[in-house]
Amino acid sequence: MTVPNIKDIRWRYCARWDEKPAASLGISLLRLGICRTRDWTGSAVDFVERGFKRFCKESGSEDARKIWEGDLRIMDHMVELTEQERSHARAEMDGPAQRLFIAGDFSAAASIPIGATLPHLEREDKLLPAAFCALFVHNLWKWTRVYDVSDALAYAEMGMVDMDEDQLRDSCYPQVTAEIPGCLNGRLKMNPARALHLLKAMQPKLRSSTSRQLVGHLLEVPEHSTGRHHAWPDQLVQQIPGLEEFLEDCDGVGPGALISWYEDDAITACFHEEMSYLGQNGPLEPSLLLDLSLDQPGQMLDRQVTQVFDHVGAMLRSLASAAKIVAIIRELYDEHLHQHRLKSGVQTEPGASGLRDE
Repeated sequence: MTVPNIKDIRWRYCARWDEKPAASLGISLLRLGICRTRDWTGSAVDFVERGFKRFCKESGSEDARKIWEGDLRIMDHMVELTEQERSHARAEMDGPAQRLFIAGDFSAAASIPIGATLPHLEREDKLLPAAFCALFVHNLWKWTRVYDVSDALAYAEMGMVDMDEDQLRDSCYPQVTAEIPGCLNGRLKMNPARALHLLKAMQPKLRSSTSRQLVGHLLEVPEHSTGRHHAWPDQLVQQIPGLEEFLEDCDGVGPGALISWYEDDAITACFHEEMSYLGQNGPLEPSLLLDLSLDQPGQMLDRQVTQVFDHVGAMLRSLASAAKIVAIIRELYDEHLHQHRLKSGVQTEPGASGLRDE
């Protein structure tokens, strides 16, 4: 979730009670060594901001943002408010905020055209492409929604329900199944635990440097993410008043990754079509939401801050490792385009349906 591009904004959780929420968090961050005394400039907000940005940088945010596009924010409300909404909320408050949130959103889906990579893996072992894809997607899902062939198949199946033969001939929907690479036929739902076992067994036997790099980087990700689960906002509905109602009004969550075979394939076509409707009936929900309850003894607050920051750090380290994988996949795809005298057709689009800028 996330998302390594830290917004350079003055965080607005101080209202008319000076900076008490920021100060409460800052004291905890100082005790935990995330903030340092030299970070103090006279403002608790700036103090927390400096510590948080350094923590993210040390956790791999700069490597992660080479591929993943989005925001990671500390907020005093669970969603971004307009100035009018914020003024109204402040007027109704009778004391400083007792809860802060770390929210993450992906503002674009990173394009990952994996089709040209699969033959490299298949030459090593016929099961390697399926094992690689299964573990790669599984690990990404811990941090972001992933749009891949499974999403396109489900979307195409719904779209074909009322189509006649002539319409089907002109549609991309039947092509979703037809374009599945042979090395993945019957293996799209490989168990991630089995995939991890296979990759570890195959790694010492890999012959090509490209395969060794891809598998090596992929095996780094579980080191950061084992035992982690996606911090979806709905996991906090019991703790946060009003969150359930907000999520009911949301219109889904934007994906942070699009895994296709090629940039102009049927998966991509389904993605563009489906994403064109996303967000029309309400706001998008955050990809990640973590909360910090400030109204508790210091030791308990420190424990919660540690858990939350450990999760953020694991996310950034995982996305940094995944970014190395995506970079190799894109290099192989660019080589494929060059060999076939093709040009990349992907352009950046605003919002959740955005892809990488070529």
